[in-house]
Amino acid sequence: MSLIEGDHNRRRAAEYAHLARRHSAKGDYGAAESSFRQALQLLRNDTTDPDRLALWNELGMVLKYSGKYDEAEGCYRLALRHGCKCFRGAEQQFFRANLYHNLGGLEHSRERFTRAIKYARKGLELRLECCASDTLAVARDRSALGAILHGLCKYADSERNYVHALRIYRREYGPRHQQIAIVLNNLAALCHVTGRPKRAEHYYRAALRMKRRLLGRSHPDLAVTMNNLALLLDSQDRTRAARSWMWKARSILESTLGSSHPSTICVQQNCRRTSNPCDRTCK
Repeated sequence: MSLIEGDHNRRRAAEYAHLARRHSAKGDYGAAESSFRQALQLLRNDTTDPDRLALWNELGMVLKYSGKYDEAEGCYRLALRHGCKCFRGAEQQFFRANLYHNLGGLEHSRERFTRAIKYARKGLELRLECCASDTLAVARDRSALGAILHGLCKYADSERNYVHALRIYRREYGPRHQQIAIVLNNLAALCHVTGRPKRAEHYYRAALRMKRRLLGRSHPDLAVTMNNLALLLDSQDRTRAARSWMWKARSILESTLGSSHPSTICVQQNCRRTSNPCDRTCK
């Protein structure tokens, strides 16, 4: 939760931060980045200001979604370096856990899974020092850890973490939420690579329905599941349906993230059938 309050600049910074979060939720990461930077400019350049560090963390998340991985890492490390000056006790533990979680996610996006697992485990360790094991924050950590374990081919451990996270999400959110859809997508990818195609398709289609309902028809996260479903269908020689989903995913990503984004490039390569389907899933 943001602590921004008080003087005129802080109120304006809070407004820009709120706008940035709305842009990010819609998948408009360029606009979100701009709004977060405007918010940061309105706050004094004080590395002991908790509001400023929280915004650096959020900006890092948007930069990661935009494929600007080096800039994202700089934001996370700045916030981590100065976080001990701003927070104390459980609040400090929680903030540091968020940053290690995000650094793990960043390394996962870079496909540097050995580095990612170290950050993810550190984040979960810190989280469990200040949170119960069945909280939403722990569920997010478990879900992210599951994706990294998948990348390391530790499929049984990956699935256990996904199921743990899914149980908490359904209890807290009910049957539909973006986080539930993300876990279903990742469970589907796991089922695909471990030879359970029927269950994989079931999970992919459930994730697609949920994302379409919650995010609309042009959100980049929707394209992730379209791409993955296409790869599953292609592996079953259902070529026409696979091609249809693949080109829908490509169209969404090119229009929202641009042609140079890593996810767009991945889908473009998939359209050209250049590698094994099971290695081309997106999470």
